Amino acid sequence: MDTSIGWVGMVGLLMAGCVGQPPALPEPSETEAGSTSTSTGIPVPMAETTSSEGTTTADESTAEIGPLDESDTTSGSTTGNTDTGPSRGVCGDGVVDPGEDCDDMGESETCDANCTMADCGDGTVNGNAGEICDGGGETVACNDDCTLAWCGDGILNETANEECDDGNAMNGDVCSITCALPPVLTLVGMHLFDTDTGMLDGVVQSHWNPTTNTWYLSGLDVTAGSLLTIIGDDAPRLVVGGNVTIAGTIDVAGSNGGNPTGTNCSVAGIGGEGGPGGYDGGMGAGVGGTLTENGAPGFAPGASPAGGGISSTVTGGSYGGAGGGGGGHMASGMPGHFNNGAQPGVGGGGFVSLPPLRGGGGGGGGGVEKDSNYGMGLAADDDPGTGGGGGGGAISIESSTSIVVPVGGLIDASGGNGGNDTGCSENPGHGGGGAGGAIHLISPVTTVMGTLDVSGGQGGLPTSNNPLATQNLAGGNGASGRVVAP
Repeated sequence: MDTSIGWVGMVGLLMAGCVGQPPALPEPSETEAGSTSTSTGIPVPMAETTSSEGTTTADESTAEIGPLDESDTTSGSTTGNTDTGPSRGVCGDGVVDPGEDCDDMGESETCDANCTMADCGDGTVNGNAGEICDGGGETVACNDDCTLAWCGDGILNETANEECDDGNAMNGDVCSITCALPPVLTLVGMHLFDTDTGMLDGVVQSHWNPTTNTWYLSGLDVTAGSLLTIIGDDAPRLVVGGNVTIAGTIDVAGSNGGNPTGTNCSVAGIGGEGGPGGYDGGMGAGVGGTLTENGAPGFAPGASPAGGGISSTVTGGSYGGAGGGGGGHMASGMPGHFNNGAQPGVGGGGFVSLPPLRGGGGGGGGGVEKDSNYGMGLAADDDPGTGGGGGGGAISIESSTSIVVPVGGLIDASGGNGGNDTGCSENPGHGGGGAGGAIHLISPVTTVMGTLDVSGGQGGLPTSNNPLATQNLAGGNGASGRVVAP
């Protein structure tokens, strides 16, 4: 019997499977027409598929026999693989890919958000690295350390036109409130500086510090024939970041005691004003002065001011007592002269200075010349005394480079003279001279060929009347001051 199964027999068997168990089928075998079904073992024509190489094969089947086993794979299948090539890195994914310096999944202290290394000056603001700004270098608004630029931040920003920046927004030091350096001061002609107001010729100096009495400059040149007069209560300290040349004059001297004024010298002389840091002289005795027979003592630090002439003890004759000279630095002033029972003004005692920086003591005022009513107090015909001289002022000049006082140059800190009797018909008691002040020069190279004057003022002397009265009515001389210079 023919045991082969044709297409008609195959259909019959399949039909029979619908109502019972299918008969046993032969083991699957390869056919030349295509692949063999793994579910039935029946040869099935190949379906058209696309291989991984992109080629196709023909499949002539019209139906699928049984379910497809998902574990079965064939050559060219693309099941479970959708990649089409190598992956491309993304900045911020935490993986350092080609072209990235770093990748910390966002901005970090060492890595910018664009995956470049964090560096102040790279033009990228990195807050985690402490950058407030980043202009790619110094700009008007941003310092080169990536902080906001402003005058007073302590960082010199030349792009913002800062000449200096000392970390404070105030005047009165080397760097002004606008971050400008002190000027180089060249003086020609007559000039006046007031330590009480910080004004030079009426203009406030932004580099004057009234708390420390310091004037900051970048250079100082007092030209030949020029005069800088300094007044005020406090001694100035000049701190100069450059050369200093004093070919002209700096004047901090005390002024002379006043002469009697009014009709026939009926009004007492006033005390001379001390230079900056120096002390005033005492006023003369009598009308317009002390309103007594005795002159006023001069002003000075400590407990030993120069005494005024004492005429209230006169017992006869026509003379009285003169004022004593002002005390200076470690030196006492000279006493005044006297006659006929009067008492002279004592000389002022010496005192220590440098430091502090201060000038000389003022001279004492002169007593009246007694003409009548001895011991009865001030009389209308008593001749008023003259004023004592003011003490010389003090000045300190400090240069970072050099100080030169050439021939003809002068720093004058002398004491003022006691007042005299110019224009008077009588011989009043004369005031004492003020003490000399102090000059302090500090620099790497200091050259002095000119004059540093700290001499004490001369006691007042009779000029209009009997010169022989000098021994009776002359005021005492003031003490010398002190110079500190290399």
